[in-house]
Amino acid sequence: MLIKTIKLTTTKKPSDKQLIKVDEIQGKLDLSYIERKNNSILQMLKENDCTHFLVVKKDKLVLTDGKDELFWHPNMAFLKIKALQNDEIDPIIKAMDLQKGDSVLDCTLGFAADALVVSAFIGESGKIIGIEADKHIAYLTLDGLQNYNEATGDMKSIMKRIEVINANYNDYLKSLDDNSFDVVYFDPMFKTPNMKSIYMNSLRPFAEHSYLSLEIIKEALRVARKRVVAKERMFSKELEKLGFKEFYGGGARGSTKYGAICKNV
Repeated sequence: MLIKTIKLTTTKKPSDKQLIKVDEIQGKLDLSYIERKNNSILQMLKENDCTHFLVVKKDKLVLTDGKDELFWHPNMAFLKIKALQNDEIDPIIKAMDLQKGDSVLDCTLGFAADALVVSAFIGESGKIIGIEADKHIAYLTLDGLQNYNEATGDMKSIMKRIEVINANYNDYLKSLDDNSFDVVYFDPMFKTPNMKSIYMNSLRPFAEHSYLSLEIIKEALRVARKRVVAKERMFSKELEKLGFKEFYGGGARGSTKYGAICKNV
C-alpha cells in the first residue's frame, strides 16, 4: 500500500493542550492541519484526498485510515521487563550476550518493543539508539516513550533512555566509525509476514520493506564491536543464508528466533 497523504486533526472538541500539540507536530512533521468540527474521520479522508489522519487525542496520538488505528503502546515489553527483574532472561538478551553498560544500535526501531527490553537490561550506564525510517512512526515512538501516562518510576527512566533517530539504517550505518556499538540489531519485516497480527497489519504501510543483505550485514559487522543480531520467523532460513550460525529463542511454541554473528574480540 502506498501512502499518498497524511494530514493532521484532533478530536471534535480539542482542548488548548491538544492544539498546542498540533502546533508542535506541524513544526516537526510538516503536516497540513484540518479542523475536525463535527466530521467523522472517514468523511474527512474522502473530502481531503488523503489515506490517513494523525489524530491528536487527549491522551495519545493515533494514525488512522478510518478503520484501523495505530498508536504507541509498549505491547509485551513491560511484561518482559518485569520478567527480567525476576531474573528471567529474555532470548534477545541471550542472543546479544548483553552486559550492563553495553551499547546497542537498533536499526529497525518501530515502536521500540525490543529496545525497551534492551534498555531495561543495560541500565543507566548503557546506551541504546533506535533508527526508524518512517518519520511518522519515529515521532509517535518518541512521543510515546516520553509521554506514556501509564508508565511509572523505573519504567519512565527505561523509556526515556532510548534515543530515537529518523533515518534509513543503511545510510546511518555507513556514517558510523568502526566498532561504534557493542551490538547492532535488526528486526526487519519478514519475507513471509504474519497476516494474523492486527498490530503488524496496521504498521505495515509505514514500515521499511527492504530486506537484509550480505552487504548490510557486512556493514553492521564493521560497526559492531561484539556481534550482529537479527530476528526472523522460526521456520525461515533467511538468516542462515546471510551467515548467521548461532540461534536463540523459538522452543516448542516460539514463532520467531534470533540469529547472531559474533566477532572475534
